[in-house]
Amino acid sequence: MRKADKRLLAEGNNEFAAWLRVCRHFFPRLPIWLKKMADPRNQMYITYNQAVLIMMCIMKNISGVESMRSMNDAFSEDVAIYNLSIAADDPSLSEMPDWQTVNNYLEKLDVHELEKIRRLMMVALLRTKQFDRYKFQGRWTIILDGTSIAYFKERHCQHDLVTKKTNPETGETRLLYYHKVLEAKMVLAPGIVISIDTEFIENEQENVTKQDCELRAAERLLERLKKNYPRLPILILGDGLYATMPFMKMCSERNWHYILNLKEGRQNSLFEDYDLLVNDEKFNNRIKNLCGEENGIGAFANRMDEISNKPQICNVYEYTHKELENDALKDKRYVWVTDMRLTKKNLESFIRKGRERWKIENEGFNNQKNGIYKIEHLCSREPNAMKAHYLITQISDIIMQLYLRFDKRVQLLSRTIKDAARRIEKAFLNTPITSHEKSKISVRCSMRLQADSS
Repeated sequence: MRKADKRLLAEGNNEFAAWLRVCRHFFPRLPIWLKKMADPRNQMYITYNQAVLIMMCIMKNISGVESMRSMNDAFSEDVAIYNLSIAADDPSLSEMPDWQTVNNYLEKLDVHELEKIRRLMMVALLRTKQFDRYKFQGRWTIILDGTSIAYFKERHCQHDLVTKKTNPETGETRLLYYHKVLEAKMVLAPGIVISIDTEFIENEQENVTKQDCELRAAERLLERLKKNYPRLPILILGDGLYATMPFMKMCSERNWHYILNLKEGRQNSLFEDYDLLVNDEKFNNRIKNLCGEENGIGAFANRMDEISNKPQICNVYEYTHKELENDALKDKRYVWVTDMRLTKKNLESFIRKGRERWKIENEGFNNQKNGIYKIEHLCSREPNAMKAHYLITQISDIIMQLYLRFDKRVQLLSRTIKDAARRIEKAFLNTPITSHEKSKISVRCSMRLQADSS
């Protein structure tokens, strides 16, 4: 597409209105859900409803505004107030809330209320059936991975995780305090990897004999996932940390399948027995020229658990290909363990699915840390507000990914998330939604609500 064609296509388009149309198309009840959350404030002294406060934070996130103070300065325009009143479905809004008002509210808000909002959003997406074709063998792919979201030189709160850090030059050792989360992200479609659940990894109190960890958090997360989505067919993807018999048992007990990275040192006997088997001259479950131009080599062995005497089903497979490293081609080997039966026909699809785990890091945490959200920036130092801000970011990211995927102009112009965020912010601050655009949003919402009720 020529530059002139791109300018013509973008001319006269209200990016904020386009974003809101996508948001209301998928989640027509979002303002209602937000208003109905359990409000922790004294009802006699309320100026802003909850939809206004949360939608203001969502706009901060999807506009790429990093800090709460910056949001305060940027969103003080009359046009922004008007546009926020439409986004929050509050015609009476006449002034933008102060950032301290927002943080005071989030300090008191039960974060489970935000988790309920995300669950309602996920249910709404799953009920559309339009993403069903992206299931893997009839199951939704959920990727588990943990990440740190805040670091402190001194103790921040009683829930801090603590580690020792040594200066390589002086040898001096000091304590580092940090907060970490475990994310369960669903691969809804190619390019759409969204948060379905979050478990905060934290200590119960300051002086604990054993700190909380990712595996214990995973146990809590899986239990809640099953409770919230009891009939959802799930395939769990995880790194080598999760390749343990107890974790596999947790998946099997919930009737879920798993594909986990298998690395040396995690399941030594299983890994060694598999290597002995595939290196045998009689071994014939090997396939060449896989994964297109990579021309990789794959191999598999079913029911390795019977050979290695493991209590859970362990079908092991691998993939090797040439990869450029330090200006030299080297063999890169991946090994996975799964409870799903492998064949020569489905091996390549399992290899592609196993490598999909990187999506949570590349398309998930990388965008949230280095893209527009900057999740490592502290919008509040108060522990409950920190969690609330993180969950609001996940809600914002769900809507933003749907906008990037389903807005035709964004697709045709091949806009990046940063470019889209910049244009949404510009429209939100300077271009009021017209009555015609507002009616189009209302029509889409009424049509979607009728479909939901039927």
